[in-house]
Amino acid sequence: MPSASVPMPHPAAHRLADRLRRAGHLPALFVLLGMATLPTIVAGQAGPAPAPTVTRDDLARAYLRMDRAYATADSLGRITDSTRALVNRTFDRATLGFFGGRFGAAVASIDSSVQHLVAVTRVDAPAVQALPTRSPFPGDGRRTITGPAGAAIPVRIVVPPAAGAARRPLGVLLALHGAGGDENMFVDAYGQGIAARLAGELGLVLVSPTTAPFVRGGEALDSVLAAVQREIGIDTTRVYVIGHSMGAGAAATLARTRPARIAAVVCLAGGAPVDVPGAPPVLFIGAALDPIIPAARVRAAAAASPTGRYEELAHEGHTLMVRRGVARGLAWIAAGAPR
Repeated sequence: MPSASVPMPHPAAHRLADRLRRAGHLPALFVLLGMATLPTIVAGQAGPAPAPTVTRDDLARAYLRMDRAYATADSLGRITDSTRALVNRTFDRATLGFFGGRFGAAVASIDSSVQHLVAVTRVDAPAVQALPTRSPFPGDGRRTITGPAGAAIPVRIVVPPAAGAARRPLGVLLALHGAGGDENMFVDAYGQGIAARLAGELGLVLVSPTTAPFVRGGEALDSVLAAVQREIGIDTTRVYVIGHSMGAGAAATLARTRPARIAAVVCLAGGAPVDVPGAPPVLFIGAALDPIIPAARVRAAAAASPTGRYEELAHEGHTLMVRRGVARGLAWIAAGAPR
């Protein structure tokens, strides 16, 4: 029985969590950046002193601290397999703990794991006091594109610095975040914006919209590509899609509903069978330790896709896998998306 100062989790949180679990869309970032309509949960002990409130921004900052430490240590080759597995399991457990109302415990667990990672890999401890307001990427801008039925689609667009000297129109990497994230995830997080950096190296414009409109079908893709074409001028034969978790499901939907418009698709920790005529090649990447969308489900989606290919990242969980998944997926695209 909880103390009087600790409210029970809102029933809507449990209903939504159960629904997302059954649908296979319960990514870590839903916990860290979502739940805008649910009440904040106060963690503390019984007594007259008010307990500190743990907000969604606190959770988001904790995730960004982990993202920075993990990406830095990984880029230096300092994460052993055992440390990688421990950090991923801890992070995913903290994520799922949110649904029991343990906001404070989730932040504490993530930060404890960050400190362990910093200690064993000897990287600088990341300080995240505020959510990002400035982009590290030149050519980064925010747009609001009018989508189907006049709906507004917020988008981050990162144009490579060398775009002006390019001899031909640039291709596009459409990046779709997981549930509860937003259009900022592939630029400000997910491996410190590795998707934006690698897309630029490949001569691709990163187009990172909010994912929800793309879950419903291909009309949003039509709207976004038309808007980017008007503003920048793009090579419409080189449109690639990458998505994480719910975004992977949306990427698979686009491959089914707009197969002729997409050159290749990468589904990270999620996805669904793509079995339509003329489907583009699809690389499904699962995470061996994923407790949210198990690797076996991702493997099954690949097996049911005639143009599908499956790979698995060892020692990785649901969200921290994105950094390595993006690197592998874009290497596959650069190699011509072999089947």
